[in-house]
Order: sequence, then C-alpha cells, then structure tokens
Amino acid sequence: MNISKKITLALLALTLSAGAFAAQSKVVVVNMQAAIIQTEAAKKQLMALDADADFAALRAKFESLRADLVNLDKDAQTNGMTWSEERRADHRKKVEYISADLKLAAEKLKAERNGVVKRIMQDQGELAKEALNDVVSAGNIGLVLDSSVAYFATPDYDITAKITEKLNKK
Repeated sequence: MNISKKITLALLALTLSAGAFAAQSKVVVVNMQAAIIQTEAAKKQLMALDADADFAALRAKFESLRADLVNLDKDAQTNGMTWSEERRADHRKKVEYISADLKLAAEKLKAERNGVVKRIMQDQGELAKEALNDVVSAGNIGLVLDSSVAYFATPDYDITAKITEKLNKK
C-alpha cells in the first residue's frame, strides 16, 4: 500500500474515531508555502527577482529561443515537403540545438526562482509557525492538516489566507 493510501486511511480512521473530539474543536487545512508566498514581503522579493537585469536577460533569451523554435516549426510545416534530405537534417539539427538551449535556459530560470522561494521560506518560516499557532489558538482548532494530504476540504476549512493575513501584519 503506498504512502498516500496509508495517510488517507489513517485520516479516515482518525475522523471516524474522533467524533467527540471533532464536536469540541475544528479540523482545518493549510498550505504553508502558499501562505508565505502570498505575503506582501514575498511578492516584493519575487518582483525584485523579475526586475533583476540578469534574470530579465535570461528570461528574454528563453522567450527568444521559444520564438525561434516556433518559427522553425512553421517553416518546416510550410516548406518541409520541398526540402532535400540534407536540408531536413540541417533543420532537425537546428531544432535540437535550440531545444537544448531552451531547456537549459528554463532550468536556470527555475533554479533562480526556486532559490528566491527557498530564501523566502527560510526567512518567513518561524513567523509562519507563530501565525499558525495564533490562528489555532484563536479558532479552537484541534487538528491542522497540510492541504496536500487532505482528500477534500471546503474553503471554509482552509486557513491559508488567515496565515497570510497574520504574516502581512508582522
């Protein structure tokens, strides 16, 4: 049995066996990463990354390479039937080179963004825990689950926005 099935069964068992507990306190879900990333401080750091000259140049290179691939594809669709075997091979070679460059640029962009997100999570982690504790204490909450392990939760059970609101105030 895989881990997600075990977690689901454990949550179901917990839910069924804790009827009295649930009547006295609430069960909620939270996405802590989303709560932190949606804060004004995180948005400012991500905007600063977008405004960074090196990052903007890398993003422009990525967009240029993507446009080159689209143009090569259009050219192949329009004229490919008339090309010689040598011309087709040359075209495939260009597509492979540009695709490799595009993949590398995408990986670099992702790595830069992930680095900023990681720093944000580290910087805001303790404050987020404090905000979560404040929301739990104020809301008579008995169980907090990560939203990724909850099989279903209505928006009323999601406290992510409340955590973001508390973080923005800190």
